[in-house]
Amino acid sequence: MNKALWSKSIREARPLLLALVALMFGFHWLFVWLTSLVELGAYKIILQALPGEFHSLVNIPLAKLATDTGRISLAYVDPVVIFAVLSWSLARGSDCVAGEIGRGTMEMLLAQPISRLAVLGMQATVTTAGAALLAVAAWLGTVQGLAVCKLSDEVSAADFIPAAINLFALTFFLAAASSLISACDSYRWRAIGVMGGFYVIELVIKIVGRLAPKYDWLMYGTFLAAFEPQVMVVSPERAWSMSLRYDGALIGLAAACYVAAAIVFCRRDIPAPL
Repeated sequence: MNKALWSKSIREARPLLLALVALMFGFHWLFVWLTSLVELGAYKIILQALPGEFHSLVNIPLAKLATDTGRISLAYVDPVVIFAVLSWSLARGSDCVAGEIGRGTMEMLLAQPISRLAVLGMQATVTTAGAALLAVAAWLGTVQGLAVCKLSDEVSAADFIPAAINLFALTFFLAAASSLISACDSYRWRAIGVMGGFYVIELVIKIVGRLAPKYDWLMYGTFLAAFEPQVMVVSPERAWSMSLRYDGALIGLAAACYVAAAIVFCRRDIPAPL
């Protein structure tokens, strides 16, 4: 029975995962190629013309942002990458409980000789493995781009490893938080809406904290303060210490969310399918 459930979880996740892995790999490769097309001199002029608020948002000094390494690092916080991360996290996290209840398949699953904890654990394992694959695909896309594109500066692919790990940690946390909301609800669409609203609120808090110095204390109230892959790339001398602190915080929060989800799911009543 466990083998059948593993196959079910992987089969349901595979189409979305393959599409997002291809997107991650192709986008990061494309980003490096596009970076190679713009000369540093022209790029510095563009940066100097941008308002100071832009530099506050990206949190990178102009001198480092004007390098090839600095420019490529922005790929890890690009809206396309965030879209892919949210798509995987919300889709898989919301499906683990609320999705199964909404489809009327949860009762069939729990009627088998398997514990609720095992059902949630299988979903969490597949989702976490997918998050790792997305991060690896992003880094490999960068590696491939650096291998085939000619840049003005010498750029090391190893500098982007902490950024990829930070991307994984963010995806892991978002999936865990989505799973917790899913464990509390019976409607997948509502779980997605709640998690989406939570992310938007956290994003607004980070933006306000960055743009308004007197409100910088707001950064302590958002998990996005621990997502700074571009800073890790341009500061290799402190990248791993930042990774330990930021990724540790995100992974710790994710673990707490999964534990809470397991407690809620194991204790709640499952409504009969309509």
